[in-house]
Parts: sequence; C-alpha cells; structure tokens
Amino acid sequence: MRRLASWFVHDPVAANLLMILILVGSVFGSLKIGKEFFPNIPSDYINITKSYPGAGPIEVEEQIIIPIEEAIYNLEGVAEIDSVANRGYGRVGVEVEVGYDRDTLVNEIKTRVNAITTFPEDSEEESVVPQDKRTVVMRLAVHGAIDKRVLKKFAQKIRDDIARLPAVESAELLGESRPQIEIELSELDMRRYGISFEQVTYAIRRSSLNLPAGSIEGERGTIQLQARGQSYTEEDFRNIALASPLDGAIIKLRDVATIRETEERKNFLMRFNGENAVQIDVIIGSQIPDVQASANAIREYIKTQSNLLPPIIKIDPLMDLSQPFSDRLNLLSENALGGLVLVFIVLMLFLNPMLAFWVSAGIGIAYAGALWVLPSVGVSINMLSMFAFLLILGIIVDDAIIVGESIYRYKENGYEGADASELGTHAVLKPVTLAVISTMIIFVPMLFLPGAWAKFAYSIPMVTLVALSFSLIESLLILPSHLVKVKVETAPKNPLAKYLQATRKKCADSLSSFATNIYRPFLKNALEWRYLTVLSFFLALAISVTLVSAGYIKQAFFPNVPNDFIILTIRMPDSYPRDNLFSLVERGENALKAIETDSELISSRENSAFVKSAVTLLNNQEITIFASLTPGTTNKTDPTLIGERWIYHIGAIPEAEELRTAATFGPPRFDDFSVLLLSDDNKQLAEAGELMKSALSNIAGVTRIRDNAQTGNNDLNIELLPYANNLGISLMDVASQVRQGFHGDKAQRIARGRDDMQVMVKYPEEDRRKVETLTEMRIRITDEVEVPFNAVAKINYVSGYSKIVRDNRQRSMRITAWAAGEEIDNNQISGIVFKDIAPELSRRYPDVTIQKDGGGKEQDNFYRDAGRDFSIALIVIYSLMAIAFKSYLKPLGILSAVPFGIMGALFGHLIVGIEFSLFSFLGVFAASGVVVNDNLVLIERISELRRNGLSLTDALQQAGEDRFRPIVLTSITTFVGLVPILLETSMQAQFLIPMVTSLAFGVLFASSVTLLFVPCIYLLGARAKHRWLAIASMEETSLGSS
Repeated sequence: MRRLASWFVHDPVAANLLMILILVGSVFGSLKIGKEFFPNIPSDYINITKSYPGAGPIEVEEQIIIPIEEAIYNLEGVAEIDSVANRGYGRVGVEVEVGYDRDTLVNEIKTRVNAITTFPEDSEEESVVPQDKRTVVMRLAVHGAIDKRVLKKFAQKIRDDIARLPAVESAELLGESRPQIEIELSELDMRRYGISFEQVTYAIRRSSLNLPAGSIEGERGTIQLQARGQSYTEEDFRNIALASPLDGAIIKLRDVATIRETEERKNFLMRFNGENAVQIDVIIGSQIPDVQASANAIREYIKTQSNLLPPIIKIDPLMDLSQPFSDRLNLLSENALGGLVLVFIVLMLFLNPMLAFWVSAGIGIAYAGALWVLPSVGVSINMLSMFAFLLILGIIVDDAIIVGESIYRYKENGYEGADASELGTHAVLKPVTLAVISTMIIFVPMLFLPGAWAKFAYSIPMVTLVALSFSLIESLLILPSHLVKVKVETAPKNPLAKYLQATRKKCADSLSSFATNIYRPFLKNALEWRYLTVLSFFLALAISVTLVSAGYIKQAFFPNVPNDFIILTIRMPDSYPRDNLFSLVERGENALKAIETDSELISSRENSAFVKSAVTLLNNQEITIFASLTPGTTNKTDPTLIGERWIYHIGAIPEAEELRTAATFGPPRFDDFSVLLLSDDNKQLAEAGELMKSALSNIAGVTRIRDNAQTGNNDLNIELLPYANNLGISLMDVASQVRQGFHGDKAQRIARGRDDMQVMVKYPEEDRRKVETLTEMRIRITDEVEVPFNAVAKINYVSGYSKIVRDNRQRSMRITAWAAGEEIDNNQISGIVFKDIAPELSRRYPDVTIQKDGGGKEQDNFYRDAGRDFSIALIVIYSLMAIAFKSYLKPLGILSAVPFGIMGALFGHLIVGIEFSLFSFLGVFAASGVVVNDNLVLIERISELRRNGLSLTDALQQAGEDRFRPIVLTSITTFVGLVPILLETSMQAQFLIPMVTSLAFGVLFASSVTLLFVPCIYLLGARAKHRWLAIASMEETSLGSS
C-alpha cells in the first residue's frame, strides 16, 4: 500500500485520471439508479387461502386450516405460521426463515397442500402465493354522483390507460364488487309449481351456455358449428324455460322467480367526499423505479383525460408519493448542503485554505464513487439512502483531515512538495486504513438485522460502506497528490486577505494554544488522579443507563412520527345489522367534519381546513375512512390529537371490536402494547384473556384494551331426528337443501366482459333473514315427495365465532392496549405484565402460553440479534487491531470508549427530548465507528512516541496534545454536519432525528472520552501489566533460588 500511495504522489496524472474516472462513473451511475420513497422490500411471507362457501369459522378451522397447518409445519424454511378461519374461507400465513429461498418453500408448500385428500368437496381450489410488497406511487379516486356500474366502466378504462404508461408497471382497481345475478325462489312458489332449487339450477345450466359443436368441411372451406345461448342479463335469465313436474307445462323462469342483478358483497361502499368512487392503485416499475417520472406521467394523463371525461366524473389523487419524496429529497439536499458549508467553514477556520478546500472536495469524490457503485449493489435513491449520505458527511471527512493534517505538519517542518506528501501519508497510512476498515466493520451488522429490518435498513450500511471505501481511496491516493503544490501560508499583501488570514490563524492558534496550555495540564492532572477520572466516567455511564430504566428517557421501538393523513378504522361484529353499518359510515364522516370547528383544535389551525379530502370504504363489517390532511397542518397541529378528537365526536360504540385512528408513520400495531395468549384449551384461553384485560385496566394510563377473539351470534346447529332414518333421509340431504336456500346454489360462473359473475339460486333476501323460513321449509325426498323440516330435523342454538385466530397451530388471543399520555409507555406496560401478571396467569391456567407480540416482540428480536452482531463486529475489530499493534491490551484501550459513545447518545436524547428507538440504535452504530477512529489515531501516536523513547506519562500527554486538533476537528465536523437536520422541525425530518441525535451527541461526548478516559485507562493497563510482570519475575527468581 505504501508503494501504491507513493506512486500516486509522484504521478499526479494518475491521481487526476482516477478522480475523473470516479466523477464520470457517478454520471453513468446516476442514470441507472432508481428513485423511490422507501426501498422495495421483497416479502418473506407466503399466503395460503382456500374458500369454503357457506361454511362457518369452526368448519373452516377443522376442515381447511388444521389440515394445511399439519401438512406444512415441519417443512424446512418455515419460521412461523399464523392462521385465520373466517366465514366462507380460511387463510394460513407462513413466515419464511431468514436465509431460506422463498420460491423453493412456495413450491414445497404447494406439493404438500395438493396432497391433502380430506378437503370438503364444496371447497374451492387453494391459492399459494408469496405476499409481494409493491410500491404504490399514486392512489387515485375516480368519483362522481352517478351509478356505481357506470362509474366502474370509466374507471376500468382509466386503469388500463395508466397501466400502459411507460413509467408504470401496473394499475389495480379497488373499491369494486363483482356483479352477481340472484334468482330468488320462495318456498311457496316452489310448492305451487312443484319445482326445487336443483331443477332450476339444472335448467339454467342446460339453457344458458355457449357450446362449440364441431365443424363442416365444405368445398368453400371450414364452417364452424356452435350453439350460442349464454345468458348475461336479467332479461336473458327471465326467458329461460323449465317444465313443471306437476303437469309438464312449460313455464318461464320469470313466472316462478325474482331475478335481479346485484353485487356479490352486500356490505360494501366506497365514497370520495360523499360521492361514489373507485380507487386505482398505480404500481411503480420494479427494475429501475422512478417515483417522480411515474407521477409526472400520471399527472399529465389526468390533465389530458379530465377534458375528455363527462363533467360529472372526476379524477383526484388520494396519495402521491412523489410529493413527499420531492419534499424529503429537497430537505435532505438542503441540509446536506448546509452541513457541507458548515464543515467547510470549520475547516477554513482551523486549516490552510487550500488544504480545507481539498479535504472538503474529498466528500464530493466519495459521494460520486458511491453513486457510481450503488446501482450495482441494489441500492436506489430513497429516504434511507439519502439520509445515509447526510449521516456520513462528517464521517468520511475524518480520514482526509488526518491525512491532510499530517502532510501539512511535514510541510511546516521544512519538507516540500512530493516529499512532504509522501512522508505525511506514510505516517498515518496504518491508522487511517485501520480506522476506515474498523468503521466499515461496525456498519456490517446492519446488513444482518433480524427479519425485514435488514432489507429495510440495507441502504444505510451499503451507502456507508461504499462511500467509506472511496473516501479511503481519495484520502490515500488522490488527496496527497493534490497537496503536493500546497504551500505553507505566507503573509499576503492584500489587506482583506491579510485580515482573513489573521482571523483564521487566530482560530487555528487558539486551538493549538488550548491544547498546549489548557488541555495538556488538565490531562496531566487527570492522569495523576486516574482512578477518580475513570470512576467519574463510569459514574456518568451508569447515570445514562439509569435515566433509561427510570423512564426519564422514553423508549419506543418505532418512533412516533406524524403522518400527513389519518386513518379511522371501525370494525363491528358479524351480528351488527347491515343498515346500522351505513349509519355508522355517516356518523364517521360527520364527525370528521366536526373537527373543523373543534374548540380544542381550532386555535392551532391556520386559514385552511384541517382535512383536504376523505375516502370512505365499507367492506363487510369494517369501516375505513382515509382523511388526507391539508399541507402544512402537521407543522402546527399534532395529527394524533386530531385523530383523538375525531373519535371523541364519533362517540361511544360499545359493540365495536375495534375503534382507532392511526396518524403516525410506521406499522400501526407498533403503536399499541400487544400480548399474545396461546392454548389448545379454548375455555382456559378465554378465561385467561378476560383476566389479562382486567389486570391491564388496573394499570394507570392504560386505555383502549381490546382483543381479537371475535365471538359472533349464536349459531344454529341442525340435528337429524330418528324419524328421518325411516324415510332414508341423511344429514347430508337436509344440510345440502338448507345450504341451497340460505347460502345459494351456484348455477353458473360466467365471464361478462371483464367481470367474473356468479349466478346464484336461493331464497329471497327477506326470507333468508328469518329463522321461520328454516323451520317451515320442506325437505324433498323425491320430485313428488317432500316432508316438513321439523319432521326430520331440529335446531339448537350454540355459541359461534365470526373469526377464529391461530398462531403456530394453536388457538390464540391477541390483546392490545394503548399507553395514554406521558405517564407510561409500552415498555413499562410490558415490564408490569411479564413480571407481575403473566406468572399469576400461568399458575392459574397452565395450558395457556403468554408471549410478547407486536412491537415488544420485534424489539426483543431486534436488540438481541443486533447486539449479538455488534459484539461480533467488536471482536473482529479487536482481533484486527491486536494483529496490527501486536498487542492484546492496546485494542482494549481503543474499544473502551465505545460504551461511552452510547452514553453520549442517551444524554443526547435527553437533551433533545425524544424517545430512544430503532433508528437511535442504528445511530449508535455510526457513532461507534467514529469513536474507534479517534481512539485508534491516539493509541497509534502513543505507540510511536514510546518507540521514540519518551516515558509513558510524557508519551500520553504529548500524544494527547498532538492529536487534540484532528480529534476535535473530526468531532466538530461530524457534529456541525448534522446540525441542520438536528434543528429541522418539519414532519419530513422527524423519523431521521433519533439517528442523527445518537451520532451527533455520541461523537461529541466521546471526544472527552478519547482525550481523557483513554489515556487514563492506557496508563492503568500499562501499570497493571508492569506489576504483573514484576510479580511473575519475582516468582521466577524465587523458584530459581530454591
């Protein structure tokens, strides 16, 4: 490496060509790199779904869910299984083990599931697909005060047009329900005409069809034969003929049935600002995604299409990722530029102007090199990669400062040109190389974070690793060549230049003077009182840890960052009447309007309204209202407070299984405390769940306690009477005829245009709502013979479920709670639950397992795995330095300051007043790298002075003084480079501030550790080693004399 560095010093053409190559490469890289809001994360989750129409959750669990679970649970690559049995279908989710190929597991699951032979005959074919997460770049609402079917046709065309745009991968239609033809037969009419559901279904299948009938090979060619009689509309089905078994007369279907076109989903509604709406999700391209290009193409299409659509139909964006992407890009760019300017100013104050210029230029070269390489390692321009560039602004300048300082010192000592550059580079080549490699090793564990977090945070370590690599290349190969012609400053003749030089020299001399006259005597006293000094630092470390355990520094796995929209969710039980659901929709929409005049909010509102637009979706028993806030609202008003006032205006809904708003960025379930109960004993599970909820309600500050155990109305269970056996009637005969009437007999499934439409034969809707219809129906033995239902069967009321949830092949209950206000947080709730409540529950209900869930589970897994990998990284750094320094103790001195970087991060969170979160921990990684660098430079200088014959205490003091300026400069440049983002108050910056706080304050506090604590520890270690060797020598002498 020395020869290579020397060659570049003596060959400036090579250095300049290398720099030009990097800059040109960055241009080509910028053309290939994708642009997206967040990195596209491949999912490690597989969904298995299977429909069983008409079946209840218990039947779905027993006949669908459990057979699938038992078939796949022991497959290699299966980490966890979660299942849900709903009315009419079941879903089994499989989490893929880290490192196992997802597609391989999909194929293995398909093989196992296809081999199951016990599925019910009426169940439909299962689907086994990976749950891919695709980036929705824009979400559109096609809306208008017109019929939903007409609106849907326009939306389909718009969807197809957008999907053909070059910057778009696909577009999906949401907010639609498939059409369905319902043929309703009353029990009275069937008896009058002597017909049954089966006969009507049979007649439809025989009359409504398109059938190819072969071909005729004639002299003029081939003529295709076909029968085309498929019915598509209500009128088509009304004219289908069937024969009455009573007298053989031909009757039309319209004479015996009510035929109407309706929607497959009855409890369904989508509105935009009160008008019927259909939603279009636009998916960005996955190869080279470009958020801005895609959004611009869509906006241009909307602008053109708006003039062609009927005036009553409008297209409005519900969500546009390009806007926050641009906002954050501008924010980070402005802060990066501001940080760069501040770094340059600091360097100009303490370094030669040309030296400061070339050191700062190294930042640009390192960034350019990163842009060149990042597309090849799968990193796009996204929120995290842009933040990584900002994060390492102060880190990558450290190497250039150290090399530049070393070269300039040789110039001040009389060396000139290439000699000074060569000697200065060689003097620090070893510590700089070790420092960069050590920093890179510190960031490597971020590539191996548990689960999806590794993929989510992948951009940060990759940007850092690549930029540091180019920073090392620039510092050792390019910078020394550029500094060859830099001269030691001489007094300028220009008065202004003379004044500026005097000012700069005064700043530089003041730093040197401080190091000589203040720091060195202080260090001398610290070394004399080394035990007290070391104890003081450990005391400060203990205080920082105590601040966390005492709750002065709050913890949150995922930081609460305000979003620019609020989502209201209301989920009602299956027993809740349909008409009341639509009333609830109105209630939610009216409450949203009420917040505009809310007395607790209006004082913080500016001229515009809080809410820009709102989308309402009713799907089955769940109501979701997506309220987009007016730009700028979150700068003045906390959206969480808006959400709470929204719920206040809705009022109490005692029957609600879920009533909540989400107004923060990140996974919603991380906002709540969550605990999971599992058991094979349903009774113990239910009782333990009630006891857990009761205990949680007694904890001060804990509110909104809910569980996901959804018990529905009582089910009606059909039992066969003994008389049925005498008539040859089986339970299958009774159940199938009841199913035909209440669920419906699927006569056909046809494609009408782009719609997949079912034709169902069943009782009229009004009759299907009454139990009397069941008890008064007739069970048909033959076409001519029928008996009353009550003669062959009876019904019993049994408790039922609207949904059954399972985790890892056991029934489960997930209990969530909300930590209200400042008095308690999720970690404190978790401590109380698992220390006080869980042991008592386990004693009373031994068959119930209690586990952490949600954010608590993710947090434990994250800190466990990240802590392990971080420890391994430190061991690797220790080994590397032990080999380089040929010492076991010196690397310990270098690494001893790492815990104090964490201390600085904790004090920083206390000063700034934010929670310590996932991103805070990632910032500690970065701070540790800088801390190790500073310590390494100091220890290397101590070793050099010791080799030159200085005593230990003199070497410690002289090394501290010599390295004071580069250590302080690296800390200051790292800190001031982050000051702009640290002071940022906009919503876009909030999720970045925890990481910035950890790095900025970690480095700032660690400087005192490097300059005071490390020399004391070094002295203590050296004295201890000396005493140990003396004792060993005395023992050896004693043994020899004996």
